[in-house]
Amino acid sequence: MGIPIEESPAATVRPLPTWIVGGGGFLRYYLNSVDGGVRLSTDFRVHKHHALGAFGLIHLGDDFMEAGLDYRFYFSGRLMETGHDDFLRFGFSGIYIEKNDESYFPPVISFGYGRDILFFKNADLLGRIQLSGKYIMGEPVSKKKETLFMEQEAHFLISLDFSILFF
Repeated sequence: MGIPIEESPAATVRPLPTWIVGGGGFLRYYLNSVDGGVRLSTDFRVHKHHALGAFGLIHLGDDFMEAGLDYRFYFSGRLMETGHDDFLRFGFSGIYIEKNDESYFPPVISFGYGRDILFFKNADLLGRIQLSGKYIMGEPVSKKKETLFMEQEAHFLISLDFSILFF
């Protein structure tokens, strides 16, 4: 009939990324102090609400490293439409600890909340911020306190992560 057909806005929305890879830094609070480190991660978006991932952390303050797997449940699954997507994170990992000239590998469970933020509509990068609580189910991490002349130990850690991820 000669009427121009316009594309609907839903047709121009980019699809959700399947693979997301990147890294960043983290701050970790335990034993009344804050330390930091470097984080590397990769995620596979299984569905618009579900993602599986692997991560590795190198702690710069003490002698321990962490590697593990996590699952993210995204609330809306509309990252490309709204520019952000909140999630709950469940993780299982292992920590390598050196203490008293011995090595330990205790398991860790973690739970957290975070947000993926799409900085630019056409760029293939996003930012991620997440707050996590971690519980070490074995040999605790420790720090030597000079004022107490003893080592303090902790099973619970709080972590704040910042990452730049590419897809």
